[in-house]
Amino acid sequence: MSGAADTRLRVGRISALNMFPLYHHLERAEGGLFRFTDGVPTTLNGALLADRLDVSAMSSIAFARNADTLRLLPVASISAAGAVDSIQLFSAVPPEDVTRVAVTPHSATSVALLRVLLGPLPEFTPLTEAPAAALARGDGVLLIGDEALEGRLAGLAPHATDLGELWRARTGLPMVFAVWAVRRDVVPARARHLARLEDLLREARRRYAADPGAVVDAAAARFPFGRDFIAAYFRRLSYGFGDAERAGLARFLELARGAGELARMPALAA
Repeated sequence: MSGAADTRLRVGRISALNMFPLYHHLERAEGGLFRFTDGVPTTLNGALLADRLDVSAMSSIAFARNADTLRLLPVASISAAGAVDSIQLFSAVPPEDVTRVAVTPHSATSVALLRVLLGPLPEFTPLTEAPAAALARGDGVLLIGDEALEGRLAGLAPHATDLGELWRARTGLPMVFAVWAVRRDVVPARARHLARLEDLLREARRRYAADPGAVVDAAAARFPFGRDFIAAYFRRLSYGFGDAERAGLARFLELARGAGELARMPALAA
């Protein structure tokens, strides 16, 4: 009805291939309760904190930095128990010799993770030009998402270091790159909508696990990657938030705090 208030829950969606297994079902089954906004993680982080969204997938470090105003929805994540493919440090020298990195503006978690993995000495500068141009000016460039996948396929640099793989080698734990979080001031008034969103996220995970081929086919029709490439990429990713993911996230946040990337540890209880 014209002039009626929009009562839908404002939901942020990471607009990269990595979240498609969840969104493929969520978009088709939500039943008009949600109004979606697509964007890169840092854009969604800012929109949620500025009250332009009610709930969103977001950078795990951004949730931790703002846990006083946000509540974790412990039903889904973007995680990996090893190589992730779409979080890459491209460099002209081995990663241990990198002294200057141009870092993507699209991800908060990956930048914090790179600092944890490389230590305090390398200089980080914002990536403001094409990755190839940035590599000509410094030792490395940090890319995420579809841009990182394209860089791997194109052989962007002599060295491509997968941050998920390096994290697993260092800690033995999965890496949680993104979580779902809701503004605390939204929770009391939108309990029904939030419960429905949590149910749909769980259902999306179940449906993807039951028939991953259907999701791969749908993604191949939407993204500029081949079916086999997408299938292999999806197998590297996990979308749950169980005990292993909680432990991995806690360890990452502890190390991020030690590296000066986080002021205090948030509560991760369900």
